Amino acid sequence: MQKLKKSLKQLKFRNLKRYFTKRNIIFSLAIILFLGMYIQVQSVFGTFDLLEGKDTSLITEIGQIKDSYIKIGQDLNDARMYLGMQTTDYSSLEADIDDEEKNEDELQMAMFQYLESLVSDKAVKEKLSFNKSLLTNLAGSKKFSTFLSGNKLMLMPLIQDDEAHILNVHTNKHDGLATFYLSKDDGVLIFKTINEKKKKTYDSFEEFEDELIKFLKKNVENLLADGQELLKKKKQIGEAIKLPETQTALKQLGFKLNPLYKDSDLKYTYSVYNKSGELIGEIVLHTDTRAIWLVDTKNSLATIQATDLKSALPPFLKKLDYQNSTQKKVADVMENLKNSINDGGFQLLLKQGKMSMSSKPREDNQRYYFDLYEGKKHISSIVVEKSTGVVNIVKPDGTNAENLLFFDPILKKKTLDIPDSVPDYGNEISKNEGVLNILVTGKQGMNVDTMILAHLDDKRRSISMVSIPRDLMYNGRKINSLAYYYGMPELKKAVTKISGYNVDKYILIDMYAFIDVVDLIGGVDIHLTAPLVDPSYKVVDNGIASTLHYDEGDHHLGGVQALRVARSRKTTSDFSRAERQQEILAAIQDKARNFGFGDADTIYQIVKTVLNKTETDISLDEALAFFFRYQNYDIDSMSVMHSANVLFVPPYVTTENCAAMLASAAAAGEPKPDCEGQNHAYTLLPRDNNWNLIKWFFKEHFEENK
Repeated sequence: MQKLKKSLKQLKFRNLKRYFTKRNIIFSLAIILFLGMYIQVQSVFGTFDLLEGKDTSLITEIGQIKDSYIKIGQDLNDARMYLGMQTTDYSSLEADIDDEEKNEDELQMAMFQYLESLVSDKAVKEKLSFNKSLLTNLAGSKKFSTFLSGNKLMLMPLIQDDEAHILNVHTNKHDGLATFYLSKDDGVLIFKTINEKKKKTYDSFEEFEDELIKFLKKNVENLLADGQELLKKKKQIGEAIKLPETQTALKQLGFKLNPLYKDSDLKYTYSVYNKSGELIGEIVLHTDTRAIWLVDTKNSLATIQATDLKSALPPFLKKLDYQNSTQKKVADVMENLKNSINDGGFQLLLKQGKMSMSSKPREDNQRYYFDLYEGKKHISSIVVEKSTGVVNIVKPDGTNAENLLFFDPILKKKTLDIPDSVPDYGNEISKNEGVLNILVTGKQGMNVDTMILAHLDDKRRSISMVSIPRDLMYNGRKINSLAYYYGMPELKKAVTKISGYNVDKYILIDMYAFIDVVDLIGGVDIHLTAPLVDPSYKVVDNGIASTLHYDEGDHHLGGVQALRVARSRKTTSDFSRAERQQEILAAIQDKARNFGFGDADTIYQIVKTVLNKTETDISLDEALAFFFRYQNYDIDSMSVMHSANVLFVPPYVTTENCAAMLASAAAAGEPKPDCEGQNHAYTLLPRDNNWNLIKWFFKEHFEENK
């Protein structure tokens, strides 16, 4: 019997041992893990149910719990895979929520945006009207007038400037004791004293008047005391400015210190200007702390707080940068040229050509000269114009100036057969039917540096383009400056006169809009006839910095790459850049051929993107109509006006040379030479100053083969 019991016990142990294999243990643990996670997920779902019934302020908490749920779900999927069970996409909850919240109906969104704009404008007008009535009523209130008289206070009449309506409480000695500024832009009412500035809102005039009276009763004594202290500080500044030491420093440096201050943002600011009228420093009196700071606007590290202004002001002025922007440019250019000449690679190139160039320039009143020699023969000079900082290449006698940055050996080989006699077109302006002329201009910052006149001909179903260089002198100034000083309509008139073609429309586009347009159409394909390398243009692609470079041949460019190619000119010229810009426009037009009415949404986005970043007299409806009308026209002519065809660079004449020419002509009884006020920077003019030559050039390219 004892043996039988022992035998049964051994059998149970063997059976139990056979069950607790490695595989069975892992399987059991997986089941337990699965059940545990299942319970956790159910708990999370219960939390979701609880939160759904609560306020939307719990959205953040829901998001955190949702993230935990997804992580748990991922772990649960691992267990499911081990057990051979089907997995579940726990991230679908997030997608469902996003899809429910996102409205992709652009038309509906635009309707809401339009209505929201109208509602906002109405609210601003109502706020402005109400707040203005507060100020107006205060000026006519007997209650407030009586209060002012009893406290020896006065109220200035309501005044206004371009930005705000202004009402000021003051005394005989203190202006701006308490001031209200009512912004015309947003209708916001701002209350300002010597010590504070804050936005104010009121429900009624009575509330406005009572609060102001209460504030003045409580604070008038402190405000008067603070105002007295502020007067002392202003007097200190005035005395420091009048000091002989200060006036001597200003005179020696050619600075101008405006004794009238500007009141803004709890600060009284006195401005210091250099000879060129550039702001270089400030004396700033903070009205709330009464602290005086001497501010170097070009070097924040040199800004100091002045405890003794009379002793601090003269040395501070002497430390300000007296150089104007041109002088700095000249200094930077000189340093750059000296470093370039001393560069080992440059010296090696000189040695190969058996040439020499000194990094120590000679100079006259107008230029610095870096002379280039082949043996003892003076070949040319690289000169820096002192008046502009422009770097030119000149002949040994200083004539025939050519901008170094625009030097293009390839361009010099391009020629154009110009007739011996060019017709006199007079003031003739071509206005042919079935023709649209659009002036396409590009800018970076405030400078217009791309000008292309596009000639669209319905009869030939063709597009011709001519690029106009920005350095073309017209009526005594560079033509691109017309847009900056007088606006695009004036540039449009000027191009009409010099081209002989009526400019119907214009568009001034920020060059960076190219990025969005090119990306929207899926990039463009262009062909480079020569390698493009620009060592001054550093680019970063995929985290790797390098010099901008493209090999000769075909390239597919995205938006950023297209902008780089369009903008680069350091190792080519403005003329070569203009050619590349025309090719990019042609590539965009070539892509446009593939768009049909079925691509209306994409077309609309392209046109909207362009117009949002432009100044133009083309409406959205016109732009869409032009797109479908001209998208399949062929570009049959692309050309650039430059110094290798109809233009030339006016010679440089020094002051000394001009004086000698004038004296020689006077002694010989010859006509007075036209050398006074001659060009000292890189500019372009039509050959022989014949503006008919430019009109002939446009006719050659716009009406060829008609």
